[in-house]
Amino acid sequence: MASLNSVLDIAKTALLANQKAINVTSHNISNANTEGYTRQKAVLEPMNSVRNGGLYFGTGVDVTSIERVYDRFQSVQIRTAASALGRYETKGEHLTGLEALVNDMDGAGLSSKITDFFNSFQDLGNDPSSYSERSALLSNASLLTDAFNTIDATIRLNLESINKELESAVQEINITASQIADLNHGISSIEASGMKANDLRDKRDLLLENLSSMVDISTMEGDTGQIDVYIGGFFLVTGVNTAPLELDINPENQVYDIVSNGTVLNSRITGGSIKGHIEGSQIYTDAQDKLNLLAVSITKEVNIQHQAGYGLDGSTGVDFFASPSVYTQAGTNNTGGAVISGGTVTDLNLLTLDDYEVRFSGAANYTVVNTDTNAVVTSGAYTSGGSITFEGLSFTVTSTAGAPAAGDKFTVSSRKNAAENIGLSITDPNKIAAAATLAGTPGDNTNAMALADLKDSLAVDGATFSEYYNGLVSDVGFDTSEASGNYAANTRLLEQLKASRESVSGVSIEEEAINLIKLQRAYEAAAKIMTTADQMLETIINII
Repeated sequence: MASLNSVLDIAKTALLANQKAINVTSHNISNANTEGYTRQKAVLEPMNSVRNGGLYFGTGVDVTSIERVYDRFQSVQIRTAASALGRYETKGEHLTGLEALVNDMDGAGLSSKITDFFNSFQDLGNDPSSYSERSALLSNASLLTDAFNTIDATIRLNLESINKELESAVQEINITASQIADLNHGISSIEASGMKANDLRDKRDLLLENLSSMVDISTMEGDTGQIDVYIGGFFLVTGVNTAPLELDINPENQVYDIVSNGTVLNSRITGGSIKGHIEGSQIYTDAQDKLNLLAVSITKEVNIQHQAGYGLDGSTGVDFFASPSVYTQAGTNNTGGAVISGGTVTDLNLLTLDDYEVRFSGAANYTVVNTDTNAVVTSGAYTSGGSITFEGLSFTVTSTAGAPAAGDKFTVSSRKNAAENIGLSITDPNKIAAAATLAGTPGDNTNAMALADLKDSLAVDGATFSEYYNGLVSDVGFDTSEASGNYAANTRLLEQLKASRESVSGVSIEEEAINLIKLQRAYEAAAKIMTTADQMLETIINII
């Protein structure tokens, strides 16, 4: 009804609406520096009109909702960029550490020690009876083995460090998942009553962004406002429930696998610091495998040639380096009761340095497969405790707690752990076999020169020892540069996305101050309307 009372009502709605809008603006200003806060705005809408005298008159204004100024697609982009940045930052840290470990920039790395070692045979060849040259050779050989041992030990420490980082990250992910589930409950409870849980949504979005930096996630929001979170297709959070991630040691490299509901997620995870750690562990493991191959190749070639010569004391057939150890391991999924043991090298000349698997088709039969070439090496009938011998290797499989079962596998390798185990077999300089014949001692240098010539032999995957190692260093350097470039690119992208979000969702003190003045003036005007209507009513009352 168009009356002074309706004018008073309209003024009252304007006062209340502008007061609420001022509260929202004040909330924005107070949270201008709050991490993850999204600017809010009061949505003002005219109240329903009423008909009077053939005309429709407005009845005032109301705050229908308080909305977040929020771009959902922009948030997804930021999470994706944060995930990529976390991946390359962590991967780059591991690569930088490995690069510092294997590079030979100062001339004191493994490459120079390989060169010094073989040059010592050259020096001995120049004076095969010299005790000092022989001592220098043993000294350089010791420095070489120490370098292998040190690099391998450092890699193992770094892998242990990755395990600790994964433990911490998974714990944080699981805690974050629980917090998101709690916020899901709070949001759905508030919004079920028709209100907006803006601040709780801000907290949840911040948690999702932090979670993305650790592991790539996908999300899906339901009608109730609850959000489901998935990692590699497996849910981490669904509504108010969580499926915590678990860790399980991988027997191949002793690094944790990321597990959800019994499924290993390593290959499904594509981003975040978790992916960086997974890639870092693979980088270290690959480098370790190459070092092992290099170490066992040097051991094999030097020992074969050294055994053919004669020392000053008349000794022959002597190993220069300790004979390669043979690694044996039962498969993690074996169901039978057999164990493998007693791995030894029986003939260096037959040693391929490849890895093998002994596979049982039943309790009575086995097949040996070269896992590098997938070729069947040998097969036979199984006898508990009997030696299985092929390509310079020998070991036994024994039925200690029962016979092997169909599908059981055993790993055999002459190169695994070679960098850790490489060491000298001789300590007496007189046993260094510089001569090719006993009669040629002490002046014969033929075998010493043959040993020196090994430096240029293509003994490791078609490369010399130094070339193979330098290839490893080059690969690490290239990967480091690539990771650094990806990190820089994703850093810029994330900064741009956050700046774009800030321009939309961030709080500008200047804009809020202007808005506050506008609301203040509207509030004052509404108060003026109320005062005017009151005076008009008083005038009418006085007339009556």
